[in-house]
Amino acid sequence: MCMVKSGFIRDRQGTIAIMFALLMPIMIGAMGLGAEVGYWYFSQRKVQNSADVAAHAGTVELRAHQNKQVIGASALLAATDTGFDVAIGSLNANNPPTSGTYIGDSNAVEVVIRENLPRLFTALFLDGDIPISGRAVGRVMNGAPTCILSLHPTASGAVTFTGTSDTSLIACNVHSNSLASDAISVTGGGHVDTPCVSAVGNVSATSGLVMDQCRSPIEHADKIDDPYEGLPQPAPSAPCAPMNVFEGPPSSTYTIDPGTYCGGMTIKRTVNMKPGVYVVTGDFVIESNARVKGDGVTIFVTGGTIRIAGTANVQLTAPTNGTYSGILFFIDPDDAYATHIVNGDSSSYFTGAVYGPNAHIEFAGNSTVGGGCTQIVSSTITFTGALAVSTDCTGKGLNIIDDNQLVVLVE
Repeated sequence: MCMVKSGFIRDRQGTIAIMFALLMPIMIGAMGLGAEVGYWYFSQRKVQNSADVAAHAGTVELRAHQNKQVIGASALLAATDTGFDVAIGSLNANNPPTSGTYIGDSNAVEVVIRENLPRLFTALFLDGDIPISGRAVGRVMNGAPTCILSLHPTASGAVTFTGTSDTSLIACNVHSNSLASDAISVTGGGHVDTPCVSAVGNVSATSGLVMDQCRSPIEHADKIDDPYEGLPQPAPSAPCAPMNVFEGPPSSTYTIDPGTYCGGMTIKRTVNMKPGVYVVTGDFVIESNARVKGDGVTIFVTGGTIRIAGTANVQLTAPTNGTYSGILFFIDPDDAYATHIVNGDSSSYFTGAVYGPNAHIEFAGNSTVGGGCTQIVSSTITFTGALAVSTDCTGKGLNIIDDNQLVVLVE
């Protein structure tokens, strides 16, 4: 009996061995097929990533007005840098796209990548390569408007964020027309939040530059023309205003009229400015304890500088029509490279353009230049303190500085 039972057990073990031997190729095949399918999926994702990167690179060249040959070469270089294998595939860069939503759009670049993957395990029972493809479309689009614009063509650090500057630009961009390698500079402890920065030259920035629309600074961008070029200078009128220094005890309050303020204007107490154009022939100074308000005001400074203290409370709004529509401060273009210092307390706002085509403007201390719509257009600009700028300029009378430098993947 024992011998019979032992033989039976051996028979069962032999059967299991035979079944295992028969199933092993199927199991190995399933594992191999699963691994190869995973490889196909991974490769397809890689090709799509290469197409995305290539479309972005080609569209950057389009933005720089390069020809189709340069666009294609840049797209191919970007694709190969991210793993595209030209030996087993092809890349076509089309401007304008030949398919999809943006077909025929001259502002868009379409990239189509195809690779033929050699079979691995499945070559045991199937012939032919595995075709995979990726497609992407990049487009040059209007981004947020520009609210910080440096006009100097060559200056180093034409727009600089430095020291303890903490600048928040709400839905508006920074642009420099300078060709310098550091046309825009974020250095030291400087910090700026903005949708995008762009420069005709290059951007030199630490991690203090934070952008929420652009992947990286836009370099070698188009020049942005002076939005107020040709603005006529207001002529001084006679006679000069009877008073140009506003001081006295803390309760002193003045209401002043437009006109010419010879020898400058110094505000130490509370001043309410009536609507109109104020021609200041000398320094325009708002001291630390001053409170200044005015709607529909343009202040033209000639032969002097602007100096606004950090603890002053200043609430000024530019006119919304007429010759100086949207212009809050106009600095004489003939007063080249003078430095103008603008500050204010946390309740201050400047609604309008601060315009000095040949001036250097510095924002220091705890300036808050907000309140709905602010532009700063100057030769060079430096930020060393806190600043908040927004650009809800609807109905404010300013010339909107459109920025069509943004490259976006749209398909």
